[in-house]
Amino acid sequence: MTHYLKDFTELLLKGPDLDDLKAELLRMAETQGMTDFLWSRAVSKEMVEQRVEEELNSIMTANVASIIEERGLLDPDQMDFLGFVHEDPNDAFIAAVRDAVQVSFVYDAAQYVFKDQARQYERAQKKNGQREEVQRLVASLATSHPALAGPSTMHALDEMIAALHASAPWMSDVSTWAYKALRARYSAGNMWLNLPPVILIGPPGSGKSTYARKLAALSGLPVRTLDAAASNASFTVAGSDPTWSKAQAGIPLQEIAKTGIANPIMIVDEIEKAGTMTASGGSRVSLPEALLGLLEPSSSTSWECPYTRRTYNMGQISWIMTANEREGIPAPLLDRCRVFQIGYPGIKDLADLIRKQSAGRLYDEVVDCLITRVAIAITNGQSPSLRRIQQLIDEAAAAAQEPVLH
Repeated sequence: MTHYLKDFTELLLKGPDLDDLKAELLRMAETQGMTDFLWSRAVSKEMVEQRVEEELNSIMTANVASIIEERGLLDPDQMDFLGFVHEDPNDAFIAAVRDAVQVSFVYDAAQYVFKDQARQYERAQKKNGQREEVQRLVASLATSHPALAGPSTMHALDEMIAALHASAPWMSDVSTWAYKALRARYSAGNMWLNLPPVILIGPPGSGKSTYARKLAALSGLPVRTLDAAASNASFTVAGSDPTWSKAQAGIPLQEIAKTGIANPIMIVDEIEKAGTMTASGGSRVSLPEALLGLLEPSSSTSWECPYTRRTYNMGQISWIMTANEREGIPAPLLDRCRVFQIGYPGIKDLADLIRKQSAGRLYDEVVDCLITRVAIAITNGQSPSLRRIQQLIDEAAAAAQEPVLH
């Protein structure tokens, strides 16, 4: 897996460090020239010499004495004289004091920079939210090193797609499209799973959601499913402002923080049923509108989370949406997705599916009866959903385990 943290920008705000600033400004002064550096900060030669004279003619300040010791400006046998009045200092002693005084001015400048940066940091902390749960989420993202995952080789990808196709042959168009899209990525050296956004439209029970979950299971990626009919507010996906009483991060970001995987699969069921809500401030929010920023390549790679108020690369998430019908899906969402019309599986595909799911659980005679029953229902225009077929298999298997009463 390839670490992806470098694309999660501005995760942890780092407060200013006074010692680091002192060292940085001292390096700048030595590179630029001490006299020029101090002059650029309104410290003249006269001011330096006046301070040197004060340090020599009165008890030396602890600040200057500590700098002399820190920088090793005097021989060990002269160190005992620090902090006392020096009536007849030699040239080396005066030079050491002058050097220390200049450095003290540099440190004073670092103090001013530190105070300014501390104020900026405090403002940024307030802007970015100080709620403990916000900071915990950001810390989790910063320390878990979110990585990109999926089939690790081209051969593993081939096997994944083959198994996916075998699980739902009536969706071969989708499997072929996914295979071509992923193979192109893998050929370019991007060895992780990332599908363009897709919408699967088909009748209830035709296996759309099962297909999406099967893809996730075969890939080894984490998966989260959203019910658009039950959760149609934009904050389900995008998150909400941390100042709200029930604020939280969007589910995609939660999943990345929880799993440490930067490219989970997100399944949105019944996207055509996602309505629009009116927030307390009067603005209109909807799940499809929130999705647009996460689906568009130009915005998803630099997506700002309203909850943490930081920017993340969310462009590696695979979005798979399902719908029972095209009507109700906003045009901008359709424009950003590959759309497939899914048909109900034919009798042959259903028969194969029933045999696979019944293997080791039902006698062949029972399986044949079940297939006949399903075929009759289809002929009469009453095609059972794949969920109902699974229920029938489970019920038959349970009945076969019951003891025979005499």
